[in-house]
Amino acid sequence: MNMRKYLPAGLIPAVLFLASSCAPSLCTELRQGVDESALLPMVIQNPQSYEGKRVMWTGLILNTTPRRSGTAIEILEKPRTKDCRPESGDMTGGRFIALHQRFLDPAIYSRGREITVIGTISGTEAGPIGDYQYTYPVVSMTNHILWPMTKKSYDYWPRTYYSPYYPFYDPFYHPLWRP
Repeated sequence: MNMRKYLPAGLIPAVLFLASSCAPSLCTELRQGVDESALLPMVIQNPQSYEGKRVMWTGLILNTTPRRSGTAIEILEKPRTKDCRPESGDMTGGRFIALHQRFLDPAIYSRGREITVIGTISGTEAGPIGDYQYTYPVVSMTNHILWPMTKKSYDYWPRTYYSPYYPFYDPFYHPLWRP
């Protein structure tokens, strides 16, 4: 029996298994020393009792502001998935500010990017959201993950003409798409 032709077929599941097991181990490694009980809504209500606690919060970047002492990132918090990535959807616990000691380019840390922040709660900072005065919990980042942007599904241009064959077959319809 020739084993060489079966070797690639056996390697593919092994490689896929190893690749899929990397993400949870990274998340488990990042969670070490994190206080899971320090949820953002509770910290917003009583920030003084949570100062100095190590947290891991995920969310979407709303604004990135370079400062003299580093960079402040305003983040809309989202629940995290088991691989420490922000969940999609409308659920949120509020907003917070993540401070980084170095300069982070606002063109890269742009609005809408997903981020996971690990750091310690270092107080609060007041700022406006429109006419509303909001109190942001501030996290001094020790580590973070800026998740890669995902490709959006292709947008199909709408049909601009009527064809009697539309529901079944249309020989003149060629979908034009843009990435």
